[in-house]
Amino acid sequence: MKKLIVLAAACSFAMAIYLPGTVSSNSSDKNPITFAKQVAPIFQKRCEECHRDGGMAPMSLATYEGSRPWARAIKEKVAGREMPPFHAAGAVGRYLNDPRLTDEEIATITKWVDGGAPKGDAKDMPAPVQWKNEWAFGEPDLVVKPKQPYTVKASKQDQYVFFVFDYVLPEDTWIRSVVTRPSNQRAVHHANTHVVTPALKAPESGYFEGDFEPSARGAIMVAGWAPGVQPVMLADGVAIQIPKGMRFGIQIHYAPAEKETVDQTQVGIYFADGLIKKRMKVMMGDRKDLSIPSNDPGYSLTSTKTFDTDATIDFFHVHMHLRGKSYVMKLTYPDGRQETALEVPRYDFNWQRTYVLKEPMRVPKGTKVDFIGTYDNSPKNKFNPDPSRTVQWGEKTTDEMMQGRIFYEAADENLNVQVKKGRAVTSTESVGK
Repeated sequence: MKKLIVLAAACSFAMAIYLPGTVSSNSSDKNPITFAKQVAPIFQKRCEECHRDGGMAPMSLATYEGSRPWARAIKEKVAGREMPPFHAAGAVGRYLNDPRLTDEEIATITKWVDGGAPKGDAKDMPAPVQWKNEWAFGEPDLVVKPKQPYTVKASKQDQYVFFVFDYVLPEDTWIRSVVTRPSNQRAVHHANTHVVTPALKAPESGYFEGDFEPSARGAIMVAGWAPGVQPVMLADGVAIQIPKGMRFGIQIHYAPAEKETVDQTQVGIYFADGLIKKRMKVMMGDRKDLSIPSNDPGYSLTSTKTFDTDATIDFFHVHMHLRGKSYVMKLTYPDGRQETALEVPRYDFNWQRTYVLKEPMRVPKGTKVDFIGTYDNSPKNKFNPDPSRTVQWGEKTTDEMMQGRIFYEAADENLNVQVKKGRAVTSTESVGK
């Protein structure tokens, strides 16, 4: 994941124009939609993860008093499906942790605003959600963090820091999940965990500041965190193996800050236990030969790969930079039938999610995948720093990338590796001890 030029506050309605004054009322409605009875439950389910005290967003929607001034902006953003942010197309519910509002929920919020945004009876309010900054899957087997809290400077510029953790894996280790937990969610815009080779020597401070590209130094990204992104726990019997001698590191993008603040983001590693049958595999639809002409609003590039085994697809990830416009992964089965596996019609560099299927897709050997990335290098792209420039592949945000990832399991693989706390158990060892 490369540097981002982004909105200062993630998961927010801050870009909406706040229109002061009274929202039109409809006093003749005998059964008005109220905040307490109908709207608050929607906000709790769909919005409060970010829009709450201590959350990433600049305002809380947990109370009527906090929500009411933003009524018009809320209506605008939910009606346009800009909020909650989720960019994959398809039916609501196809993906795990899908925050998108249903048509009924959008209609309810719209009617509430158009009806004067009434509060309603306080007795109808649902019990407040007790949000806690806890580990998603319980206490991790290994927790790594920077040597000391990092001071984020007061600055109008985005700040980037790559922390290298001291812990060295003493042997090959099988893991099922990597979870990131910022201590200061308002400061952290995104954080990407990497596996770091022994060749990368960190300064005495334990971190690199500024223009540092981990991938250029041999680091491999294994997990990413951004507001609203849910961590992935691999299924029982599925894991990835991290070689002996490796460490973990994390690249953190700190958003612009009005005043100095402190963060000490932690990374939790969950080891595999029991019988490992399959290794999580990745099909990569990358192109490095892109060359986007100046002022081109629809440059497109395709990478084609083929499954060499029957496979089960679990989740997807897409990465482009500021000119990224849309991304599609199309399947062509051996019998000629076609299907769209993933479509991101409005790619947004600020929200780079992992799209986890609720029901995994099974594809036969010989299935072809077309990874199609489309770019907007025209002045109409509000994120475009220079439409007059021909853009090519590069590590910097102002360059471009085309990365598509399909995470899958090979149907014919059976590793039959017995693991205890991440370590392979020999035949002479007792798994139960």
